Amino acid sequence: MLRGRHAEVGVAWIADGREHVVNGHDGYPLMSVFKLHGAIAALRQMERRGTPTDTLITVKASEMLENTYSPMLRLYGKRDFTIRLDSLLRYSVAESDNNACDIIMRLAGGIEGVNAEMRAIGLTGFNLTETEASMHADPMRSYNNRSTPLSVAVLFKKLYEENIIGESYAALLKNILLSTSTGPNKIKAALKSGMTLAHKTGTGFALPDGTLTADNDAGVITLPDGRRIYIAVLVKDSKLGSDGNARLIREIAEAVIGNLPQTPPEGKGA
Repeated sequence: MLRGRHAEVGVAWIADGREHVVNGHDGYPLMSVFKLHGAIAALRQMERRGTPTDTLITVKASEMLENTYSPMLRLYGKRDFTIRLDSLLRYSVAESDNNACDIIMRLAGGIEGVNAEMRAIGLTGFNLTETEASMHADPMRSYNNRSTPLSVAVLFKKLYEENIIGESYAALLKNILLSTSTGPNKIKAALKSGMTLAHKTGTGFALPDGTLTADNDAGVITLPDGRRIYIAVLVKDSKLGSDGNARLIREIAEAVIGNLPQTPPEGKGA
C-alpha cells in the first residue's frame, strides 16, 4: 500500500497486546499532534498542585498571536481575558488552536516542562524543541518537533491504560479527544458501525513546490467489543495533496481494522 507513493509514511498500531510498525524512524514532524503531549504535561502538573479542571486561567493579549490558526482569537479578540482550564484544553486539542496550545505549554513550564513530564512517564522516540509561536516565526523549525509513529501510539496507550494522570483529569482529556473536530476524512472515515475514535491530527505547511511537510492522524479506536487499537499514521513530505493524504490515512486505518481478528485472541479480554 505504501510503495510508489509520493510521500514518506510511518505507521504504528498496538492491538491485542502486540505492537506493529512500518517505517518507524523518528523523523516525522508531529505538527499539532504535539498538543497532546502538552495537554498531558499540563494536566499532570495541575493534578500534583491540586488545581481543579474548572480553574480560571488568565490570558494576556500578548499571548494571542494573530495570523495563526486560532478559533479562540476569533471569539475573544486580542485582549486580556480569563478562560476555564477545561475550555482552554478543548480549544488546544479538539480544535487545534495554536494560541491555546502555547498557553497550555506555558502552564506546563514550557517545552522543557513538557519534555520532563514525557520522560517521567517513560515515553521515548520523540523530540520536542518548538512551540507554535516559534514554528509560526520559522515554519522550517516544525521539523524539529518529531517522533516515531510508535511513540505517538504508545502515548495514547499510556493515557488509556497506565494511569499517567488521575481519573478525573484523564476523563476530561479523553472526552476532548473524542470531540476532535479536525480530520473527519482521515482515520475517522475508516470506522465501522459501533466504533469510536479519540484522536489528534496535525497538518504541516506547503513548500514552494507544493510538497506538504506533514499530515498526521493518531488516536485510539474503540471497537464494539471494547478492544482498543492505538494507531498513528504520520505522513511526511507528501506530494499527494491534502485529499490524497487523507485518503491514504483512511486506507491504512481500514487495512489495520480489517486485519484485526473479529474476536480477541485466546487470553486477551476486551
